[in-house]
Amino acid sequence: MTTSKISDNAFATPATEAAHAWQSHTANFTVHWGRTGAVMAANGEVDAANAAPFADYVKRCADCCEWLILDLSALTFIGTVGFSALQSISARCSRARIQLMVIPGLALTTVLRICDPDSRLPLVSSLEAALAAVQKSGRPLHAVR
Repeated sequence: MTTSKISDNAFATPATEAAHAWQSHTANFTVHWGRTGAVMAANGEVDAANAAPFADYVKRCADCCEWLILDLSALTFIGTVGFSALQSISARCSRARIQLMVIPGLALTTVLRICDPDSRLPLVSSLEAALAAVQKSGRPLHAVR
């Protein structure tokens, strides 16, 4: 996962822990909290069995954020139900004025070609690009290489 590239001092936690993990039967999710937002990384598969709990988990995390980066670059599979979950997450973040950025990998890019031809999900090319966007919005963070 790309979360290993995040420096510890960029993510002084507002809560009790800097990283929190959630697992389903086919995927692992890790959240690194920043001062005003979070980076959530996923690896494995988002399928019909875990898409709804994934969406609920992301939405609960987003409720505590001004910005949220979803690093989905390490997913090996995401089904159309997972894409629907991402649409729901994006709509909720938009309504709440939470800056959402999604880092796609090959699995998500394949689904997006079919399900999102108008490119409505807020995609960014990398964690570095997402953190730069957060920094431009006035919330300084740093990624280490």
